[in-house]
Amino acid sequence: MNNKLLEVKNLTVTLDNGKTLLNDISFCLEHHQCLGIVGESGCGKSLTSKAIIGLLEPYFSVQGKVLFNPKQSKITLQSNGDLLKQNHETLRHIRGNAISAILQHPMNAFDPLYCIGNQVVETLLAHLTISKKQAIEKTLTMIADIGLNDPKQIFKKYPHQLSGGMLQRIMIGIALMLEPELIIADEPTTALDSISQLHILQLLKNIKQKSKTAMIFISHDLSVIHHIADHIIVMNQGQIIEQGSCDHIFYHSKNDYTRYLIDTRKQLLAKFNDVIHPNRLETI
Repeated sequence: MNNKLLEVKNLTVTLDNGKTLLNDISFCLEHHQCLGIVGESGCGKSLTSKAIIGLLEPYFSVQGKVLFNPKQSKITLQSNGDLLKQNHETLRHIRGNAISAILQHPMNAFDPLYCIGNQVVETLLAHLTISKKQAIEKTLTMIADIGLNDPKQIFKKYPHQLSGGMLQRIMIGIALMLEPELIIADEPTTALDSISQLHILQLLKNIKQKSKTAMIFISHDLSVIHHIADHIIVMNQGQIIEQGSCDHIFYHSKNDYTRYLIDTRKQLLAKFNDVIHPNRLETI
């Protein structure tokens, strides 16, 4: 039985001038698995995620295959499920219905001219077959479920009246309401303060433990990846230099670059563990 939700084969991205930005990227993601993609800024992590869901500008050339195999697809996919060969309309339906993205800067995901509640409701009405009253009720329930107090007041607020951490939680809540089979979280904690990072990471860990949604978690921070990923890909200069289980990458890697990343993050990871588990000592 095929348990692969996503299979990326020989993904290569070049610019119009011929410069190669991603070189022969291949990996698999199983249903219900959390895949961490880690590497320094500019290594190609975010470019990989954008290529997968068709968000690259026309001056990028994308080659290879991105095979998507959802168990309960709401959309008919052509070309054996290769996302790189779907038309724009099909991709638009896939994004949100089957694949949701959580971005690094949540403020950019919301329209500053409309209150948060109305934006969530409109998103639900665009993707789900429900009434406006039901959409409002689901939105208020979601706001409470993600740990924000006074949902009716939050509903009425505009994006600039909420913190980055609150907006990030709302983005995650929207993704869960749409019940995608895959969530791509692209540096979802990077722009937040330490307390907000902890809230977001715990919310994502709860998703991993309780829902049937698979996840690609992208970060430059190994200390965050360590706490959420089952399988890890290490990228450098547009290539995958190593991949394996979380245990293999952190404790048994022989790759020099991976060891360099781990060593440079060791002190930060120790501090992070002190916050998460103040009574437990853990080393890499």
